[in-house]
Amino acid sequence: MVQTTTVLALFRDQRDAETAVKALRSAHFDSAQVGIAHAGDARVPKYGYNAVVGILGGSIGCGLIGALLGLGMTALYPQVFPGGWFVPFMVGLAGAATGAVAGLLISMSMSRQHEMYYEDEVAAGRTLVSVHAEPDRIEQARRILLEEGAFEAAPIDSPLRKAS
Repeated sequence: MVQTTTVLALFRDQRDAETAVKALRSAHFDSAQVGIAHAGDARVPKYGYNAVVGILGGSIGCGLIGALLGLGMTALYPQVFPGGWFVPFMVGLAGAATGAVAGLLISMSMSRQHEMYYEDEVAAGRTLVSVHAEPDRIEQARRILLEEGAFEAAPIDSPLRKAS
């Protein structure tokens, strides 16, 4: 199995991107290795929606768990935790706050941070060209993309190598 690295390049002009794709194909990069995304192709994920769902889910879930724990502590140890509703309320409030932070962090970790930049650029009207290249051809692909007008061309992942 041949390991590849993806090189992404951003172009301000769609014609330059299409010229770069032609140059890559004439440099013997297979058409299956080269992709292009135009401005209309962008699908911008709902990161704000995901964050709100994470916060609400974490707050409600952990708040209920905290309130139940508070009720359990009050019922088991009434002499230590007197006051009826106060302990379950405070433990539930602490659980809700903890759940909100945890929900936000989990939702943001699932949101593919490294891809947001490129999605935003394509949504803003740039054209994205991707090349899947073998490790020894990464620099050649990057050079071709920059020569054809890319204002940025960089590998986004590296092949894994076994430790010696």
